[in-house]
Amino acid sequence: MVILDRVVEIAEEIAASDGLELVHTEFVPDGKKWFLRLYIDREGGVTISDCTKLSRQLAVELDVEDVIPQAYTLEVSSPGIDRIMGKPHDYEKFAGENIHIRLRRAINGHRKLKGVLKGLDKSGAQVIVECDGEMVTVPFPDIARANLVREIDL
Repeated sequence: MVILDRVVEIAEEIAASDGLELVHTEFVPDGKKWFLRLYIDREGGVTISDCTKLSRQLAVELDVEDVIPQAYTLEVSSPGIDRIMGKPHDYEKFAGENIHIRLRRAINGHRKLKGVLKGLDKSGAQVIVECDGEMVTVPFPDIARANLVREIDL
């Protein structure tokens, strides 16, 4: 998607200038409305102020360049406790954590996987997940969405 590619390019530049990482971006419909959602992070986490600042700067740039031709709502937030896995390096960074992967096509008869993230294969093109003691290798193009699954001790 050309629109999303340009949004990511602009957002990454703005985010990097403030020491932020653009974790994931999506441009999705919800009913008749469109939402542009960006998830940002940094070592130690992000604040509401970080989200607000990026949102304001990005809104100006997107309007100036007229990147998105239709009405939309811009949302900028942290990736949250169940962080979405957006980039290949996330799969190395969070190795050892629990993960839930929704697949575009079935692998071993399953469209969803839950297990322990082991990282990337040697080629860096596939994710390795341990599910019920079995190692499952998932090519990146087959991942529709992946999130960490964390539990909070209360």
